[in-house]
Amino acid sequence: MSALKKTLLLSLLSALVALGLSCKPTPKNEGSVTDAKGNTSDKMVFNYLRGTAHKSLDPMKQFDSASADLVANIYDRLFEYHYLKRPYELSPVLLSEMPTLSEDGLTYNFTLKKGVRFIDDPCFKDGKGRELVTDDIIYSIKRFADANVNMLSYMLVEGSIVGLDEFHTETKKLGKETDYAKLPVEGLKKIDDQKFSITLTRQNPLALLPFAATQISIVAKEAVDKYIEDFERHPVGTGPFYIKDYSRRGVMVLAKNPNYHGTYPAEGDSGDKESGLLADAGKKIPFIDEIHLPLIEEPQPAMLKFQKGQIDWIGLDKDNFTKMAYKDEQGFHLNDTYSKKFDMYAEMGLVMEYLVFNMKDPLLGKNKALRQAIAYALDTKGYIEKMRNGRGEPLKSITPIPIAGSQAQTETDYYSYNKEMALKKLAEAGYPNGEGLPEIVIEYRSANSATRQDFEFLRNQLSTVGITLKPGFQTFSAFLTKIESGNFQMATAGWAADYPDAENFYQLLYGPNSSPGPNHSAWANAEYDKLYKDSKYLPNGPDRYAIFAKMHKILQDEVPVIITWNPIYFGLFQKWVGNMKRNMMQDAPFKYLKIDTSGKKKGV
Repeated sequence: MSALKKTLLLSLLSALVALGLSCKPTPKNEGSVTDAKGNTSDKMVFNYLRGTAHKSLDPMKQFDSASADLVANIYDRLFEYHYLKRPYELSPVLLSEMPTLSEDGLTYNFTLKKGVRFIDDPCFKDGKGRELVTDDIIYSIKRFADANVNMLSYMLVEGSIVGLDEFHTETKKLGKETDYAKLPVEGLKKIDDQKFSITLTRQNPLALLPFAATQISIVAKEAVDKYIEDFERHPVGTGPFYIKDYSRRGVMVLAKNPNYHGTYPAEGDSGDKESGLLADAGKKIPFIDEIHLPLIEEPQPAMLKFQKGQIDWIGLDKDNFTKMAYKDEQGFHLNDTYSKKFDMYAEMGLVMEYLVFNMKDPLLGKNKALRQAIAYALDTKGYIEKMRNGRGEPLKSITPIPIAGSQAQTETDYYSYNKEMALKKLAEAGYPNGEGLPEIVIEYRSANSATRQDFEFLRNQLSTVGITLKPGFQTFSAFLTKIESGNFQMATAGWAADYPDAENFYQLLYGPNSSPGPNHSAWANAEYDKLYKDSKYLPNGPDRYAIFAKMHKILQDEVPVIITWNPIYFGLFQKWVGNMKRNMMQDAPFKYLKIDTSGKKKGV
C-alpha cells in the first residue's frame, strides 16, 4: 500500500530469512485453539506474520501496508479487485451489482447488497450490529474527505465528485467540530436506504477505482462517535473478520465474522478450475476461523517458524533463496528437497521502489547535478542480481511493468550505472571526486539484517565515486513520521498501487500532493503538474502514453526521486493452504484461503 501505502511493508515481506529445518508443528498450531480457560477446540487457524507494527486501524487515517492489510480484513469497501481474474478488474463487495452509468457519463447509480450487517458492538443499540444503509456510505465518503481526519490520501478522489472538494475545503475552516449533516455534497445523493448516486465533475475512466482502496472503507458513525480517538484501536466493520485480541507489538488475533455476507468467486481465469481454485465456488466465506498474526520483525526467526509449520505463508529472502530455490530461463523454482515440502509463487508486483530526495534540503534540494551523480552511481541491475537473486526488473519509468502506460508503452529510458558520468556530474555539482561533499543521511524503514545489508550495498556503490552515506535506521512508524514531516535528506521508499493505473504513480510527484500527501520530496514543477492533469482523465492509449513520456523526461532531468526497480514477489506456503493465488491488489486475502487441518496435523 506504499510515499506510503505502502512505504513499503511489501519489501519487508520479500526479505524474510529461512533456515532449513523440518519437524511437526507444535500442538497449538495444529488447527486447535486453547481459550483463556484452557478449553481446546478444533478450529481452522491461519498463521501469518506481521513484519512491522501497524500505524492505525482507522481506515481514513492509515496509508501504510501494515495497517491496510488489517483494515482490509476488518472492513469492507464498495469494491475490491476480483480474487482470481487477470487482468485485475473491479468486483462489487457491498453492492448487489456493478453500478450503472448515466447516458452523459457523469452519474453512477448504486444499489447496496441486502443483509450486510456491522459486527456486534456496544456502540449499537443493545450491542447488536445493525444493517448497512446508504447513510453509512455517504458518511464514510465525507469522513474520507474531512481534512481534519484524513491528511494523507484525499488526493485519490480530489477533483472527481461534484461538491466534494468544496466540502474538503470547508472542513479545514470548521475544524474538528465539523457537522457533516450541515454540509451536503451535491454529488452524493441518497435515493433510499439501499440506493444512492455519485455525480462526477467530468467523465472519468478512473472514477470507481479509489472506492476499492482501504482508505475508503465503510465505517459506522456510532463507532466513531463512541470511541473517538480510540476508534483506531477499536474497529467496527462489516468485514470478514473482527479483532479478537488486539496487540500492536504482540500477537494480533482476528476471528471470523459469522454473519459475513460474502461468497467465494464463481468464476476465474482459464486453468483455475483445473487447478482446484474454483472448488469452493459460491460457498460462504471466510473459511478460516482465526488468523494469528505475531509481530516478527527479524527475518530469521520468521523463517524458522515457517520451517516448523508454525507460519503458513511467507516471503523468501535472498540468503535462503540461494539455499532453497533457483532461477533459470523458464523462471523461478524450488529445489527438489523444498518443492516436496512447500508450494511457491513468483509474481511481478504492482510496485515501484525508489529513493526520494528532500527538495527542501539545502544540500540535495538545490543541486540537480549532485542528484544526477547519485543516480548514475547506482547499479540497480547489480543490486537486483546480488541482493534479490534476480527477483525483479530495473524500471525505466515510474510505473510498474505490468501496468498499462509503463516503459513498454512509453518507450522511455532511464539512468543506468555509469561511473564516468557520476564523476562528471559530481564535478559539475562542485564536488570533484566527492571532495568537500558532506555525508548524506539516508533513512530506512526498519533496522533488520536485510535492511542493513541493503545499506551496505548502497554505501559501497556510492563510495566508489566519493559520496559518503550515513544510515538512519528507523522503526516503521518513526520512519513514516519522519518522512511525512519532511525531516530527512534522503530516504528509501516504495509505492504499491492503490489501483492498477499509471496515474496512481505519476501523482507521487504532483506538486499539490506534497506532504502530508505522498509527494514526500516536496518537488513542484509547473510543466509536470500541467501534464499530469492533462493525462489524468484520458483513457489508456497513444495520446496518454505520449504525455507520460514527457512527464518521465522531466523527472529524469530534475531527479526529485531515483526510480530503481520492480520487485518480483517470491513466496512460500504450506501444502495444507488452499485457494492460494497471489493477487497483487489483495495483499492479505485471508477470507478466500482455507486450511486442510488434517494435513496440517501431519506436519511439514
